[in-house]
Formats: sequence, C-alpha cells, structure tokens
Amino acid sequence: MKGVVRLLLASGAGLATATAANAADLPVKAKPIEYVKICSLYGAGFYYIPGTDTCIRIGGHIRSEISFGNGRGTATQSWTATDGNATNTRDRDQFYTRTRVFLQTDVRTQTDFGTLRAFSLIRYEISTPVGLTSAAGTIFNDAAIIQWGGFTIGKLGTSFIDNPWNYAFKYSAYTFGTPDTASGPFAVAYTHQFGNGVTASVSLEDGKFRKRGNYNGATPLSAWGNPAVGTDTRGGNTWPEIVGQFRIEQAWGGFHLAGHLVNNHIAYACGASGATCTEITGPTPADKIGGGVTAAMKLNVPTGVNDALYISGSYSLGNTQDAFNSTLVQPAGFGIFGSSNLNYGSIVGGYQFDSVYSTAGGAGAGKVFGPTGQQLTKTYGGLLAFEHGWDAAWRTSVFGGVQVIDYNETANAILCSRQGPGSAAGTLSNAGTTCNMDYRIYGVGTRTYWSGIRDFQIGVEMIWTNHHSGNKGATYTLPATLGYKPAVAYEVKDQNVFSGMLAVRRFF
Repeated sequence: MKGVVRLLLASGAGLATATAANAADLPVKAKPIEYVKICSLYGAGFYYIPGTDTCIRIGGHIRSEISFGNGRGTATQSWTATDGNATNTRDRDQFYTRTRVFLQTDVRTQTDFGTLRAFSLIRYEISTPVGLTSAAGTIFNDAAIIQWGGFTIGKLGTSFIDNPWNYAFKYSAYTFGTPDTASGPFAVAYTHQFGNGVTASVSLEDGKFRKRGNYNGATPLSAWGNPAVGTDTRGGNTWPEIVGQFRIEQAWGGFHLAGHLVNNHIAYACGASGATCTEITGPTPADKIGGGVTAAMKLNVPTGVNDALYISGSYSLGNTQDAFNSTLVQPAGFGIFGSSNLNYGSIVGGYQFDSVYSTAGGAGAGKVFGPTGQQLTKTYGGLLAFEHGWDAAWRTSVFGGVQVIDYNETANAILCSRQGPGSAAGTLSNAGTTCNMDYRIYGVGTRTYWSGIRDFQIGVEMIWTNHHSGNKGATYTLPATLGYKPAVAYEVKDQNVFSGMLAVRRFF
C-alpha cells in the first residue's frame, strides 16, 4: 500500500512540474477587444471612434445619368455656341452620360460649448467627353466646414443666400430665377438658434468666383453665344460678400428670407490687368455696391404622401447670379440657333454682366453717351412648384418659372454701340434705333421617380424653356471670324429648348 502511495505522489509531482513548464510557454492573456459602438446622439449611421468620445458617420451616394438637350457634362440646358445643341450643328451630342460618386464624412464631439463638428463632401465625376477627347475624371471638394458654438468656417456646400429647397422637386441645376451656388464659397458665419425651428445667420463669404464680369464698353465684345463675352474687368477681392439669412423649419413647412451686399470692383480703366493694360491708362470707375434679396417658402399640403407646394423668387442689382444660377453652370453669354424663313435660320442671344460702364464716349440705340460709371444690372425671377406622392414609392412634381435680365437705358446704349455694322461682336440691324439687350427666359418641367427600395431612386425629368430677346424682329449677322456658323444674317426670334434626364441614384 505504501508503494502505491509513493507512486501516486511521484506521478503528481511530475505532472505539476510538466504543467508549470508548459504554462511558461502560453501567451499572456489578451486585453478585451473594444468593439465599435453605435452613437445615438446624432441620429442613424453614427458610431463612436474606438477609444474616443467622438462620433463619425461615413456615407454618400452614386448617381448615374443619361441626358439629352443638356450642356455637355452638366445637368443644365445648353444655351451657348460652344455646344452643338445650341448651334444645332453636327457636332452636337444627341445624348450624354455622367456618373458621380459622392463621399461624405461627418465627425462630431460634445463639448462644454456645444457640438464640435467637421463635415466634408468629396465628389468624383466622369462624363461624356467634349468632341473627340478622352473622358477624364475630375475630383471636387464640394464642402469642408468646421462648426462649433454656432460658428461655421470653411467651404460651404451652398451659400446662405441660396434657396434651401432648390433640389426638393427636381434634378436639374436650372433654378428658374432663384440663386443656386454650385460648389459653395468659403465663409465665416454665425447661426443663432431661437428654438422651435427658427434660426438667423450672418455670413461673410468669398463670393469672387460667383461673380460675373463688369463690362467696359470701350473694350471688344464677343458675339452672341460665346461664353467668354469680352474682356473681364473685374478687380480682386476688396471686402467679403455680406449675407444675412432668416429661416423657419416647422411641421407646416418652412420659410427662407435672405439678402446680401456685394462690391462691384473694377481692376483698371482699360480692362483686366496684363501687358497691355496698366494702372496709369486713366481714371477707373468707382466701386459700386450691389446685392439682392431672395425668399422661398415650402407649404406641406394634405393632398397625398408628403405633398408640398414651393414658392420662391429673387431680385438683385449688380449680381446676376441671384436669378441666373452659378457661373459654373449657366453661361455669361447666350446664343441659341433655330429655324427661320431666312436662308440660314434664326437666333436668340444676349449677355450677362453684373455691371456695364464706359471709359469712352459713343452712341447706341439712338442714344449718345460719354464716359460713365458702373450701371448695375437688374435681374429678377420667380418659381412655383408642386410635388405629389402617389404612394410611398411614387412621386411626381411639376414646376415652372421666369427669369429676367433688365439693363438700364445707359447700359443698353453701351451694349448696343458694340453691335453696329461690321462689329466683331456681330451686327444688329436695329443697333442705332430700337436695340434692346434685355433677355427673358421662362419654362416648365416635371419629374417622376420611384423609390420602392430603401435609399434607391429611378427617375425621369423633362424641361422646356423659352428664350426671348428685346431685339426680336431684327436681324443679327455673325462676324466672319466666329467659325461655327455661316457669317450671314439670322432672324432674331424666340427659341425653345427641350431637355430630359434619366437618373438612377443609390444612397448609403
């Protein structure tokens, strides 16, 4: 019996020794894994960054579109002669395609002074190439802002002057008389929350890239349809665009009212700076302050699933973008060709200048003028839209509006003086009599889309616009140097433009 006990003890001692030796070879116990946790403070899609109290959401969407009647690489109708759709020539693209990828990040942290937020939106885009060139993708920084304690600084997605419901009922960037900043400006802004969905904002914005040209009547002017309408005499930044906005968002709908001041600043008396234009050529017109006001309203109505009525309008002096969209989308010069009883057809055209002045004398439209200061251009417009939800998946909208460029008597005379016989800008038959460079566009559109699957849309949009020049009934002879159409007389008459789009969108 004692032998058995000795054997068991010896075996236990050996086993203990072996176990201790093996234990020394085992890895150290790993620390608990810190899993990504849902952050419910800011809504769906936010997660805590591991090891921090900061929440992040990564999202975006993909858009694939097929269009006709629109400008190449845009969702806006073609109104310039650089695109064959406007000239009705054989280089026109009967359709074009565009794919966009949007990636956005939203990072937020709670602090003693409110939420600290950083938001960015990056867009990658590739479209049907212009002419025979290869299609090149482009990358845009659409927005990059930091917000804290009511302050916002950085590149905005849209200006505070813009109608917040521009894309609530349509796909197209055509805005029917209301401002729409394509890829917004740099800004420093403060927003005060009054509560119950009522806010007020003051913003200082770098609006230079949104400005259109200030035209000197003593410099050359381009022909109708050329987006580069003449020597751009804009000066550098002087002081920021000042924007004020008041906004209401409640169960009944919403209201937006905004106004801004801009400075029209001329570079030099002769035109833009360069080897042939210096500061000593003569007195330069004084700065002139312009600006505008825009208002918009959304009314929820009980006629269907989330039905709404939209009303908006704008009025401005010295800032044509308040009614005529962004310089990145709509051109500074118009030129649309069509059919006519004349041999070569008809045309409607005009220009968009924020101001017109002259450092020399002249005569136009039956008026003699001398050197004049800046004549600020008046623009205004309005839009009405209704969107109806047939059920949870199908929605249809109808919309329409008007936008107007209105030059005063002096500005009109300066512009008409450049349309005399043999002019490089083209010859208007009524240049010295009834010439009128005012321009008006009105139109209607409709969009229908299906969204029976979450975060997915298939939609179709159609738009018609009518273009009218104050020179209707006259003839306009193209200059021989233009090249894209014969240099003959065209009848000035209203033109109609049709466009459409098929869009497929996936949000995430």
